[in-house]
Amino acid sequence: MPRHSPVPPARIAAVALCFAALIGCRRAPVAAPASEPPPPSMVRVADGVVYRAFDARDRLSRGTEVWLIDIDLSRPGVRVAVAAHGLRRGEAPATGDARTAAEWCAGTGAAAAVNGGYFGAGDEARKEIVGLLVQRGRVVSGASVRRGDRGSYVRSVFGVSPRGVPAIRWATGSRGAVRLRAHRGPTDAASAGAWSPANAVGCGPRLITGGTVKVADRAERLVSPGRVPRTFVGYSLSGGRPAHLALAVGQRMDYADAAAFLKAYFRRFHRAACAEAMCVDGGGSSQMAYREGEHIRMPVSSLVTTPTAIVVHARPGG
Repeated sequence: MPRHSPVPPARIAAVALCFAALIGCRRAPVAAPASEPPPPSMVRVADGVVYRAFDARDRLSRGTEVWLIDIDLSRPGVRVAVAAHGLRRGEAPATGDARTAAEWCAGTGAAAAVNGGYFGAGDEARKEIVGLLVQRGRVVSGASVRRGDRGSYVRSVFGVSPRGVPAIRWATGSRGAVRLRAHRGPTDAASAGAWSPANAVGCGPRLITGGTVKVADRAERLVSPGRVPRTFVGYSLSGGRPAHLALAVGQRMDYADAAAFLKAYFRRFHRAACAEAMCVDGGGSSQMAYREGEHIRMPVSSLVTTPTAIVVHARPGG
């Protein structure tokens, strides 16, 4: 397993102080020195939050390294959210402050984080948000039904309800709206009802639907062949409600690899099916950070900053 990259202390401290001044967060701890040995393959990050690492020899990981945050959604104090910061009212297109996953942990006090959705023009500190983004129940960056040579299509969205329940759907929404329009499928523009997540981020493609592997890369016009870094999310159900959520980064995967990994992971660790799964942004954007004691660690080094992230808040682990 590759050595985990320490996060530059000066960079984390600066971002933590900035966030603390703006949103009242505590200053984040400094990462471990580079001379430290790599963390073990499993770390109890917090009550209900576990980090796991799989090397290329594990049958689950299909010949590559995979890093994963497993969240028990039934645990008190555990909350998942889509984070964005520095949004400006009336700005079009929407832009936000851009951070690495470690900086999102440091600035928001999160126990763990992965990168979020697509982004466009900007610099290291601030970037354009591409695709759907919902914050505090309102659409900040809109997404409509798209038109292509092979007809209309929509893309996948990861959202979290006001009560902290995650969901993956195909959805669109207009800027300023308080409800999204859910769709029955990626090429089915007919409405499947309204959806009102507290926060959400659009990306794709969908990997698993209703417990069945159905990679929707062609339908969502997100074909990306080859084994490259991928960030992907999925969850199991218990009694019809999301039970465990996995946030994962694979070093060299195609979409089918990611779907197969999640299917096997939930079977091995939870004796359950992965009910729903999708990708968020990949390539050079793929990154993860988590807390281990007083340190923030990144399984693989990345200096790419993203204007959105999926973050996990939880009580500190014992």
